Amino acid sequence: MKQWFLFLFSRSFFKSLVRLGLVWLFMIGGLWFYLKFYSRPGAIQDLPNLKGFTLNEVQKKLDSLGLETIHLDSIYSRNGKPFQVIEQVPPPGSKIKSGRRIYVTTYRSTPPYENIGVKEGQEPGIARIILENKGFEVEDVLEPNVALVGRVIRIENSKGEVLSADQKMPKGSFLQLISGTTTDELVSVPNLSGLTLEKVRSRLTEAKLSLGLVEYAPSVEDEGDSLKAKVLEQHLKPSARKTVAAGTEIDLYLGLRWDSGRQE
Repeated sequence: MKQWFLFLFSRSFFKSLVRLGLVWLFMIGGLWFYLKFYSRPGAIQDLPNLKGFTLNEVQKKLDSLGLETIHLDSIYSRNGKPFQVIEQVPPPGSKIKSGRRIYVTTYRSTPPYENIGVKEGQEPGIARIILENKGFEVEDVLEPNVALVGRVIRIENSKGEVLSADQKMPKGSFLQLISGTTTDELVSVPNLSGLTLEKVRSRLTEAKLSLGLVEYAPSVEDEGDSLKAKVLEQHLKPSARKTVAAGTEIDLYLGLRWDSGRQE
């Protein structure tokens, strides 16, 4: 008992006690530094509102806050500014730590392409719904046409070019939906001989007539030939007298320069 009492008050006991205290102090200090630099309680901050800024501006802003920008997706809007942020995750005001990934959605810089999807003979009301649902700007135009009264004749772009159903245009494009109508007006038949199909369309529109069946001579073998082909015959003879109902269809036979009349 006496020896134990002497040990408690000996110099070696106090040295051991000091060593043990230093070990605990070191462990507690190390734990404090670990919590400070790895859990980073002081790095928590409020996420700012990024909506309305461009993607480049957002990247610079988040970089300065120690955050990572992830461009998640892009959406097209006719009135939207390209690369302007319209959505963010997490939302503004969220409590976040440095190093967190921030997901943003922006407006597209270029519009996506959509196919026309409307054919000759469709009901105009349904055709308009189809085109508008695809994001096109549509203008209704009535044109005399005996064969297609109350039906779609064709779709044209802003340049007056005829578009096929499977042709694609940028979303937001302006299109003319041309439908047939009746009229009591009489018109004359123009001379279409020697004209390409593109010029024929323009001439018939001016004359208030419609394009009917188009046939090609055997020498017209591909699309390039059809673009160069010219009218060799028209089923209604040219006349300056106004004897034909507006909207009447004119059937044509086209060929290349060395074609001479219809070849069987």
